[in-house]
Amino acid sequence: MDQMRASVNSNLAKLSILIKLLVGILILNLCFDRATQLIPIYTVGGNFSLWNTLMMSLKLPHFWTGLLVPIIYLFALWSASNFLKHFEEQKRFGDETLHLLQKIGADLMYVAMAAILMVPTIEAWINQGGRGVKTDWDIQTVTIGMIGLILKFVAQRARNLQSQLDSFV
Repeated sequence: MDQMRASVNSNLAKLSILIKLLVGILILNLCFDRATQLIPIYTVGGNFSLWNTLMMSLKLPHFWTGLLVPIIYLFALWSASNFLKHFEEQKRFGDETLHLLQKIGADLMYVAMAAILMVPTIEAWINQGGRGVKTDWDIQTVTIGMIGLILKFVAQRARNLQSQLDSFV
């Protein structure tokens, strides 16, 4: 039994490292993707100035708003990695472990809010000059947000139960 538990803990540590490597690779991929979108602007009309290219990118609303959701996803992945590492070190659900679980849930909820409300609204303001609120109720985004909400509530409930048990002892 102890050998199996040690194997699981070792796997959690490896998974935590793998997730952090994956986040690094995804950051590089995101940077490369944005750079390839700027290449046509950079090379148009002999304009080889990085500053002018960045100024032109401000006229592309999706260039910047399209970064918001992936960056928050990367924060959620990083939080999940920290949770696994901490859980492997502590070998129990302590207060800090539950806080990290709540952080994962909060990050997933932030992703959903950004994808459903913030990005469509900002793009509508820039593209159409509107002042209203736009939403994009995509099933995947709503599901991710609900999973985040559930994780946050489960961690909060576990924290409350733990404090009740600690008060009995």
